Amino acid sequence: MKAVNYDRAASEYAAHRQVHSGVFRELCRWFGPVGPVPAPDRGDGVGPDSTVLEVGCGTGNYIGALAAGQGCKAYGIDPSAGMLARAHARPERVTWLLGRAEALGFLNETFDLIFSVDVIHHVADKVALYQEVARLLRPGGRVCTVTDSADIIQRREILSGYFPETVEIELSRYPSLAQLETWMAEVGLAAFEVVTVEQAYEIAGAQPFRAKAYSSLYLISDEAWRAGLARLEHDLAKGPVRGVSRYACLWGQKAVG
Repeated sequence: MKAVNYDRAASEYAAHRQVHSGVFRELCRWFGPVGPVPAPDRGDGVGPDSTVLEVGCGTGNYIGALAAGQGCKAYGIDPSAGMLARAHARPERVTWLLGRAEALGFLNETFDLIFSVDVIHHVADKVALYQEVARLLRPGGRVCTVTDSADIIQRREILSGYFPETVEIELSRYPSLAQLETWMAEVGLAAFEVVTVEQAYEIAGAQPFRAKAYSSLYLISDEAWRAGLARLEHDLAKGPVRGVSRYACLWGQKAVG
């Protein structure tokens, strides 16, 4: 399988990858006054003064938005210097760090919330990541893995519809939700809820797909990419193309005591 150079892709990600409103609302539920997710008790200390880490923060969209909207103490870590260079240009107060998911390097019990968005399939050792999450969460702290299920991958109206060659590749890259829950359980994290979020959208131009702002487009053949792009541009000539962007948000918690 081809490799993706994320340092080189950083400008395309910054230009075309935006905060998904459904994912952001789901993350913000954790800060709500009554409790974000109807599952185990939140415990003390959850609120604007909480300490939050985004693993695989990329150009910083989500952790930046949480820092701005919730006032939390925010950290973002990513293995790509190119992505972090874009993140550093953001106005929010976030501590940006270069590092890998499997070795996060913070002191034990530092964070109230650790999350990742569309990152878990890039992590080489998923169990090592969850071991780090379990180590770094305070008792009662939460983890949210935002990812794609097999159903979501197959239902992507634009990416899978116009570039069907991405489907098999994506199904091989993304671990199932059941597997994620198993890995979490192995390190003592209790998975307790999966929330699927949606956001309807439309595109008027093919630039994100021409710029390969989605990593799977680097992994198909150039011929398949050009053919899909031609089909998409043909349909866009007749008007906007619509779709629904979906994510599965898997919530887990570290036990209290």
